[in-house]
Amino acid sequence: MPPEQSPVSYLISCEHASSFVPVQWRHLFLGHESELDSHRGYDRGSLQVAEVLAQRLKAPLLVGRVTRLLVDLNRSADHRQHFSEFTRRLPAAERHRLDLEYWHPHWGRYRMYLNTLPGRILHLACHSFVPVLEGRERHADIGLLYDPARKHEREWCGGLAARIRSHLPDLRVRRNYPYRGSSNGMGQQHRQFLPESRLISVELEINQALCDRGDWSSLLQELAEFVEQETLS
Repeated sequence: MPPEQSPVSYLISCEHASSFVPVQWRHLFLGHESELDSHRGYDRGSLQVAEVLAQRLKAPLLVGRVTRLLVDLNRSADHRQHFSEFTRRLPAAERHRLDLEYWHPHWGRYRMYLNTLPGRILHLACHSFVPVLEGRERHADIGLLYDPARKHEREWCGGLAARIRSHLPDLRVRRNYPYRGSSNGMGQQHRQFLPESRLISVELEINQALCDRGDWSSLLQELAEFVEQETLS
């Protein structure tokens, strides 16, 4: 008989869910409010994706509550994009305060789940991207980002991509596009501490053009169903 597979625990996160700026920091963005409403301020549609997945999979959901332009919850503390041009020149004490209030709690909760969820953990980080960036069209509707060096991540994303293409052939599904899954991020930073027999971390990137489709809500339900059906090797 084949060895029995460990149970799978799902964990959903959405680091760039909001463009919110707490009142004590709003002076930093005076005259730059349009940046907050743009793709730089938050990932449009990503929270809807995360909420549908969490409900379908009965999974914990970690949600970023402030704009990435204040502090980026998907960057390590030493990354050059951890703070934006609006915050990186703040006094060290104020940057430390931003980390204490927003970044550390988010990463701390993530680590708590990594330590307490049973079996193998499949972490899905939900993001979105604009259809055109700096004049260049993004040729994908869904991107699945993973570390190519981790066999189970690679195989799971390949299976999910094939499943989506089979049922929704009009959608362009690509792997490690429009970004690389091995780039700096919350999941990537924790792969080094846990083997893939324990942690599978995948970023699900959605083209924001999908948010304007009339079948957006039903599309989310289908995607969640496909994720639930795709098993880990």
